[in-house]
Amino acid sequence: MNIQAIALDMDGTLLNPEGQIEESLITLLKQFRSDGIKVFLATGRTEKEILDVLPNGFEVDGYVTANGMGARCIDKQLAQHALAEDLLKMVIAEARENKMYYEVHPMEGSRFALIEDKPYFAAELEKELPETLLENELNSRKNALAANIKWVNELHYDGIVKAYFFSVDTAKINAWKDRLEVLKEETDFSTSSSSLHNVEIMVGGVSKATGIELLLNEYGISKENLLAVGDSENDLPMFAFAGHAVAMQNAEDHVKAQADEVTELSYEKNGLYHYLKKMVVSGKVE
Repeated sequence: MNIQAIALDMDGTLLNPEGQIEESLITLLKQFRSDGIKVFLATGRTEKEILDVLPNGFEVDGYVTANGMGARCIDKQLAQHALAEDLLKMVIAEARENKMYYEVHPMEGSRFALIEDKPYFAAELEKELPETLLENELNSRKNALAANIKWVNELHYDGIVKAYFFSVDTAKINAWKDRLEVLKEETDFSTSSSSLHNVEIMVGGVSKATGIELLLNEYGISKENLLAVGDSENDLPMFAFAGHAVAMQNAEDHVKAQADEVTELSYEKNGLYHYLKKMVVSGKVE
């Protein structure tokens, strides 16, 4: 297998439940890069959310941000999209009517939400927690409420790259996903989910795959030489695009079914490291 580039999802794949990268994995990925293999991050996170968790000294060759809304190599922005203001006003207003947890993510600066909505955001995390809610997402929402959301008195809708919606209750988030599907018939946008408990809206026609394609073109690498690893529904476009797709053990069954291979261990047990290390030992990564 002639792997020349690796595209990695972050939450549930690269990061452990505490939102960190294990030292062993950092060392291995540095070795990959020194051997000439490009390492890309392909995530639902914005660039700010990526940089907030990457350790000092850890470098990659490119990012796909907000599920394809942005793409950047080391020193060059390859793409940057923004959501239509009218769409955002409509969707956020309806989310608030339904007391749906939301976060608005701008191109620059911190995510934000209305201060008057904070009580029902907090109440969402006080509900009984289902087994389907993974620890990493729960920790992310707790951290968002405690420190990461900028609470504002008035929303603005210009230069927004992502609107994120969340519920502990899968029935509630599924109903919201269904409503967004109806709204798509009136306005051109796309949706993506990284777990059973969230959904995000993006510009129509963008995905992790469209961003990765820009990175591969920049470096002159064929998609047949791309290894993609992820755990969620929003990773399926890059699974279909990549020469070899790998699902994490913690992925849902329908995600695993779209992969060429499944890791033996979950993200909680540093599964990505053990999978990539096994690839090296077996000679599958040249």
